[in-house]
Amino acid sequence: MTKESIERALTTSLHLMLGLATLDLALFIWVGTSVVTVVAHAMSLWLFLRYRLVFDLVKLLETSALIIDLYLINIYGYAVASPVATLFAIIHISLNKDYHLGKLKNDLDKVLASKQKDVENDKK
Repeated sequence: MTKESIERALTTSLHLMLGLATLDLALFIWVGTSVVTVVAHAMSLWLFLRYRLVFDLVKLLETSALIIDLYLINIYGYAVASPVATLFAIIHISLNKDYHLGKLKNDLDKVLASKQKDVENDKK
């Protein structure tokens, strides 16, 4: 993949994260809980574990928020840590764009290599 396409993917991802966090904060104000980013963080953790990607500060922040929200949901019936953690992750990624572009490229290479192995194994 070219650097421009990876940069577009990162920018799109940041916009999507911002939209989900904003939607969740609005849901928290109107409904009393936020679940969209909780589900997004759970899916992200599943992908991270499935493809054995590199653990970093953003993943630590997302996983911690997911655990806190799961606790809050079980005890109090609401979740609020995930949207706030997502906003902090957006700020961190924006400030360290070059590092995260390289990490995204490595992660995409791992995922694509794994998918290629899956396709080759299915053909056998």
